[in-house]
Amino acid sequence: MRRTRQLALLAILTLLALPACLPGSIGFLRNVDGQTWAARFDVAVGPTGGPAVRFPVDLALTFRQTGADVTADASLEYNSPLLRLQTDGLIALTGRLGFDDRLDLESRSGILTFEGRFVRNRLMGTVAIAGVALVGDVAFTRVR
Repeated sequence: MRRTRQLALLAILTLLALPACLPGSIGFLRNVDGQTWAARFDVAVGPTGGPAVRFPVDLALTFRQTGADVTADASLEYNSPLLRLQTDGLIALTGRLGFDDRLDLESRSGILTFEGRFVRNRLMGTVAIAGVALVGDVAFTRVR
């Protein structure tokens, strides 16, 4: 009887310790609920292979999170000294946050998507506007 308990205890301890030995097997889900992250980047618009005009764009994401499910309200605006354009309202995005800090968000209409991951205190990734304007290596920082 005593030997059976010892073997059972050893098996349980082995099962608990095994994941600690495997790299990348233990992850902690980042909490972004209520946080706002923002980025400023340029969107190049022009004919393929021709000259492009660069527009500065501000994008802010305010997150709500339930476990790994994430929703975000996005505000998108073009801001220059001559002209200021912004979305009429907030763009609703839905997606998932992985244990490896990967974040994928998409709007129902497809007007805005984001694929990226948290790297230390930054959110790095690719933003697609209307599936046409792809901007890579966008760095978001936490503003609230």
